[in-house]
Amino acid sequence: MDPHPLLCANSCGFYGTVENRNLCSKCYVDFLQRNPVKSDKAVGCSTRPNSPTRITVPSSCEKNRCESCNKRLRLTSGFRCRCGGVFCGKHRYAEEHSCQADYKTKDRDLLAKRNPVCKADKLEHRI
Repeated sequence: MDPHPLLCANSCGFYGTVENRNLCSKCYVDFLQRNPVKSDKAVGCSTRPNSPTRITVPSSCEKNRCESCNKRLRLTSGFRCRCGGVFCGKHRYAEEHSCQADYKTKDRDLLAKRNPVCKADKLEHRI
């Protein structure tokens, strides 16, 4: 916490924050309405890892239908696959939706990075 909070840059009398460009919350919302930002975070899209994890809350940027059977997915019924698709509970496994992601190569590369080979000289005291 900053020991000396900054006043709003618009001199409205409230305190501003660095995250809001030294503006108070009301002035920052007004600033965003006047100057729309075209980034994914401003729209509400979030990047998610390409792992088969459960989608908890779909944002407005995500599809809410299974890519295999086109079934409508509710808030908690969708699963994201490594291939990038969103699937229902029936098609969430790679075998069920003919997934094109290469699991073996990706996982082997990940294991090789996390577990480097450590070889020591077996005859370190040679004459």
